[in-house]
Amino acid sequence: MKLPDFLDDADLNTLRQKMGAKQLGEFELFDPQKQLTYSEREALEEGQFKINAAELRALKDKTLAYKNSRVWLTHEQKYHLAYCQEVQQLRHRQVDVLTGTEANSDDDLCLECLALLKYQGVDSRRVRRNEFTEHVQEEFDLVDFKKVYPFYPV
Repeated sequence: MKLPDFLDDADLNTLRQKMGAKQLGEFELFDPQKQLTYSEREALEEGQFKINAAELRALKDKTLAYKNSRVWLTHEQKYHLAYCQEVQQLRHRQVDVLTGTEANSDDDLCLECLALLKYQGVDSRRVRRNEFTEHVQEEFDLVDFKKVYPFYPV
């Protein structure tokens, strides 16, 4: 059985031009500008990846992302999970921050982030009550958070 010469098919050639494929079989499997490299993933898993806050982006659900992964960040003993006002200021000032995807930080959890996400019923009114905030901070578990907001891939 002889296959037709697909190089002569006008519809396929038009499609290839629309896709921007200059040569046959040309495609880009990995884009390091948009996707994490292996070393970046390793560093994020260890919670030891330092980036400039301007490189972060806020996803539609208000969580934080670096390239194609959700991340948490720490800065000045505060642990952030969302695009709260403090993170917005860090991005605008282009400050270096420590990011990660796995281990919880020992820093204080930003309750404004949880209120912004409305995570487990947390809202800005309840955050003002000390007994509630202490309970939320003690009971917070990144594993449970990641069930609602998977970190990789985004």
